[in-house]
Amino acid sequence: MKHAMQVRIKNITMKSPLMTASGTSGHANEIEILEKSGRILSSLGAFVTKGVTLEPKEGNREFRIAETRTGILNSIGLQNEGVKYFIQQEIHRLLNFDLPVFVNISADSIEGFGDLAAYLSDHDSAQIITGLEINVSCPNIKKGGTAFGTDPELVERIVGTVKGRIDSRMLVITKLTPNVTDITIPARAAIQGGTDVLSMINTVRGMAIDIQTRKPLLGNIIGGLSGPAIKPVGLFMVYDCFRRIPECRSGEVPIIGIGGISRWQDVVEYILAGATAVGIGTSWFVNPDVFREIHQGVQAYLSRAKCMISELIGKAHDL
Repeated sequence: MKHAMQVRIKNITMKSPLMTASGTSGHANEIEILEKSGRILSSLGAFVTKGVTLEPKEGNREFRIAETRTGILNSIGLQNEGVKYFIQQEIHRLLNFDLPVFVNISADSIEGFGDLAAYLSDHDSAQIITGLEINVSCPNIKKGGTAFGTDPELVERIVGTVKGRIDSRMLVITKLTPNVTDITIPARAAIQGGTDVLSMINTVRGMAIDIQTRKPLLGNIIGGLSGPAIKPVGLFMVYDCFRRIPECRSGEVPIIGIGGISRWQDVVEYILAGATAVGIGTSWFVNPDVFREIHQGVQAYLSRAKCMISELIGKAHDL
């Protein structure tokens, strides 16, 4: 079927449910390098940028990456050149992708989120930005981060502040932390604040210790675990929100599933759990062809099943 892979996130039609996951995709340069071999853009439905902050950030001290048996621990610390550089030097390059573009944003205060969102909205003269993904869940910064994502009142206020300071055409995605007892509590708070979409999950807090030096390996001590190890966690949290939150079950607030996706089967699982689209990150570091391979695998599955991907959303709940 011609449009078997097509999905809709609110009013945005995507040719594929596959998206880059923020933190792994850069702003444009990484994809531009790989796209010379035609590996990515034809398989993507949307592009999500690396995190942008108001001011430039150098990130955390080294070491920033530690491998695990089933993923990686990262403690990058939101290194980026700041929003002014992004607008002046990066954003125009995203036009070449011919895809919906979601800019991930992070700040260390509610007011900071509002100012950052307003700056992006006010300076997006070519209307390149489809929406903003609010990072209330990064565990690698000393201010904000997990503290925001675990407090439902703060989540609601941040989402409401961002929503109130951007162009109405822009969608708001709230990226939730898994480092909570009940993911539906911050999810409901984000919905109360006016989020259009939920994305889950960000990385799981973890650490590594160097047995030779007998000290924590990461310069920031704590990092975020990503990769195949966290897929069962992400899958459950998508399932739980779809099952327990009426706005998610009805499709009013779609879910983007993220965490540990490395095979086409993982994508199908997330869709069946209730996700409308998925973000792929860590596996891209290992396999530059992962988007193309997954796209082909899902297409073949849909052909065998004689159905559209949109027909599978939440089907695991039909017990």
